[in-house]
Amino acid sequence: MIDQKVIEAFNLMWGAFPEPVMLIHKNRDILAANEAYIKIGGPVGVKCSSLGDKEMHKGCLANQALESKRPAFVKYEVNGKKAVAFWLPVVNYPDIYIHVSFGATIDYDRG
Repeated sequence: MIDQKVIEAFNLMWGAFPEPVMLIHKNRDILAANEAYIKIGGPVGVKCSSLGDKEMHKGCLANQALESKRPAFVKYEVNGKKAVAFWLPVVNYPDIYIHVSFGATIDYDRG
């Protein structure tokens, strides 16, 4: 069971963030998500690895981030837009991380 304080802190920090953000357990269960993720139909309580096609998970750096206790990121393209995905370990909670992409739903080049 995840400490409810972590869920509350996640919601305070990421709740209104304009890109989809998930709080994920190392077993890949999505523990919480922000408004932007929910708005695009993203489910909570399922394994993130079950979403989309298998190909999109090949670049997952969650294990690297959790083992190193340091953020990991990868640049990629989605629908012709450049994006960056981050896996951010949660300090003092070695079994959970935050997953967010910048540019996944917002085209920052449009200004």
